[in-house]
Amino acid sequence: MKDRDLVERVKDATDLVALVGQAVKLRKAGAAYSGLCPFHSERSPSFQVVPGKNFYHCFGCGKHGDAFTWLMEREGLSFPEALEQLANAASIEVPKYKERPSAEVDHESRLRSVLDAAQAWYELKLSSHADARAYLKKRGINEAFSKEAGFGVAPESWDGLMTALKGHGFSTEIIEQAGLASRTERGSLVDFLRNRLTIPIHDARGRLVAFGGRAFGDEKPKYMNTRETAFFHKSETLFGMHRAKCVMRDGAVVVEGYFDVLQLHQQGIHSAVAPMGTALTEDHLRMISRFTKRLVLCFDGDAAGRRAFEKSLRLALPQGFDVRLLELPEGEDPDTWCLRVGAEAFRELLRRAPDWTSFMLAQALKGKDMRRIADRMEAFKELQAYLPYLPDTPERRELFASLAHQLQIPVSEISRSMKTLRPTADIHELPLSAEPKVDDLLRPLFPFCQHPETRLRIAEKPHAWWENMDGAPVLQALLDAEGDEASLPDGILALIRRQDAQKAKWEDSEAVLERVFAKLEAAYVQRELGLLNQQLQDPATSTDPDLCRHLESRQASLLLRKSTLARQLRGGFQS
Repeated sequence: MKDRDLVERVKDATDLVALVGQAVKLRKAGAAYSGLCPFHSERSPSFQVVPGKNFYHCFGCGKHGDAFTWLMEREGLSFPEALEQLANAASIEVPKYKERPSAEVDHESRLRSVLDAAQAWYELKLSSHADARAYLKKRGINEAFSKEAGFGVAPESWDGLMTALKGHGFSTEIIEQAGLASRTERGSLVDFLRNRLTIPIHDARGRLVAFGGRAFGDEKPKYMNTRETAFFHKSETLFGMHRAKCVMRDGAVVVEGYFDVLQLHQQGIHSAVAPMGTALTEDHLRMISRFTKRLVLCFDGDAAGRRAFEKSLRLALPQGFDVRLLELPEGEDPDTWCLRVGAEAFRELLRRAPDWTSFMLAQALKGKDMRRIADRMEAFKELQAYLPYLPDTPERRELFASLAHQLQIPVSEISRSMKTLRPTADIHELPLSAEPKVDDLLRPLFPFCQHPETRLRIAEKPHAWWENMDGAPVLQALLDAEGDEASLPDGILALIRRQDAQKAKWEDSEAVLERVFAKLEAAYVQRELGLLNQQLQDPATSTDPDLCRHLESRQASLLLRKSTLARQLRGGFQS
């Protein structure tokens, strides 16, 4: 059979409506089926599947293709992989072609085999580990789902897994390359995971690529993953994606940890995924965007959860996601809260999660009187941090009009402020080895980010003080790392080392920190005064007496604060 004949036979045997319908709610519309496009965010359906001609097309974003391009676009498959998957589903035999050197294929097969063997060994150890089974029961994981999820145990042994794998004929090189072993300072190999509950990690195609390990007690770190390998990159892997991708047509639920995902999956909420102990990345979002443009960000109800909200929002908005935010009560996470309220109540919370503008506006308006223009302008100022991250689309202009109506401020004021704002670069855009450009006002803060008490004090300061300064993403990365230097690029580590050496010379670190805060606030106040002066000189301002009075009042308070900070910096601190 010729290749072209095979492709056409597989295409004809594939029900494109059923294939696309796994991810998109389709309704009959004449000779076609229509639905909301999964490739971009929209409110009115512009996406169509035409079964008679075996193609789909979106009149909004222009995406077009057949069953093969659907799988290649959505699941990141190559054409041969898409052909094989569709052929298997249609029970059509595909001739085997050797596209890669046999040695490379054999090596990959060996790596996957050793991971499978490790999983079987971990699962076997769980059956005789009473503490691990009791722990799972305490976490609300039933026995049936425990088997489905593939929980296991890495015993408290230096080389138990290695000995077992070598007994099955695997070399130490293969074991190490699969991320299952690590080297001690003396160069000997030991099991990477020890005395931990193990959780298998799969890629989006359902292939085992790594393991997570959860400590039974208070051992730090509480969670850890096996080392990154040719198969496993934390910044590109979403836990639970292999289960979630098929049910994401109503959106993806992004949570923080393994047990959040697993508990929601156990309760039938299969659209939940989580990053691998890191912040959500652009690669994660690109993977999700193959399946949906709707997100519900559901994080723990604490300060760290709020920071995760904000960082994820800044990444998701430019990619055109329809983002909703679900904040849980403080001290709760999706795992515990789902168990507390029940699966159906949690589903209802997800369905009713407010869109990001409603959520952030509600947060900004807390404790404010909407009858006072000063409070409305203050609320708008809090929202300004997110507006630069919106793509320039008709939806953005609609959003501005809606915000102007709710806050009772002119649309021109929103448009004017947008011209002065720019998105802060993300840490993943920074060079890995070269030192990034950093404003001298921010440098002294870096060593303070390595200690919990001072890190919390920095995180609690208004991020507007530094969010548009050179080095702002570096500072945010240090706050997000929470003292874990392993997650930081070499260039940032070099900066920390230099500032640590400088800090050792300070006689009073507390005074230095307070002085840095004062300098940052003073620079912020000066920038704000500059913007206010521009607004007061704008002829449009004079036509709005309330706005003019508010700006003048704000100007007076900033001038007073500038004077106070200047006195403090002249004589109130010792460096």
